[in-house]
Amino acid sequence: MMNIIKAVIQCTWGCLQTLVGLAVFLFNIKDPHYIFKGEIVTKWHARGSVSLGLFLFIGDYSERLYPKVLLHEYGHSIQSLLLGPLYLPIIGLPSFIWCNLPALRDKRKRERRSYYSFYTEAWANDLARKRVDREFEIQD
Repeated sequence: MMNIIKAVIQCTWGCLQTLVGLAVFLFNIKDPHYIFKGEIVTKWHARGSVSLGLFLFIGDYSERLYPKVLLHEYGHSIQSLLLGPLYLPIIGLPSFIWCNLPALRDKRKRERRSYYSFYTEAWANDLARKRVDREFEIQD
């Protein structure tokens, strides 16, 4: 029942990111998919991972890293539930810039800062820790 409620919220309050997620899902329809905690997960062959409403897209990671990345992206889906139409400007765009801007990648490397130290990423990990059974451990 909770998954149905989450889906309704993602398709209304979080409709913008869910529509974008649906488009990305359809573009990657041949990749493997499964359901995790009510979210539609796609194991895609792109670099990196992203959460778009009901849809999580997880890149190619080792068996050791995959659960950590899955839970992190699940944390972003909870942010989408909370923020609705504000998710993309408050979380999505800053997260994309933090991840992909070469100057910020260099700064993280130079200062030995964790990718997860940025507010969007730290909050996603915190939300996932609080919501998911402790079957996996997220470490910064």
